[in-house]
Amino acid sequence: MSFLMQGRAGSEPQTAPLARDPALDPRVAAALARMEARIDAPESAAATARAVGLSPRRLETLFREALDGTPAAHALGLRLQAARRMLTDTNHPVAEVALRTGFSSPSTFSRAFRARFGQPPGGLRA
Repeated sequence: MSFLMQGRAGSEPQTAPLARDPALDPRVAAALARMEARIDAPESAAATARAVGLSPRRLETLFREALDGTPAAHALGLRLQAARRMLTDTNHPVAEVALRTGFSSPSTFSRAFRARFGQPPGGLRA
């Protein structure tokens, strides 16, 4: 089973149900589904907007209304959650986790991870 399909820690926020929320704008739901499907090769917010038939500004407005954040911030959060899960559930090196979650380098990944979770990626394995 893929690490993305395994259970998560109770403290980790749940993101998947947003895509199934009937009150959620279908274009936002489609954008969320695209982001979740592209964890390893994220696309720009502008490309996501085009794919769901919106301008980048309109998608950002809809995200702010529905999710209280931007598409880019949400996509980064998804990637970091997937990385955290991979770090705790596998023995993959940090560099491989960085690449599998769409980061251009291990140092970029480490900075983003530390900013979000308050510790370096290797700290989860210590």
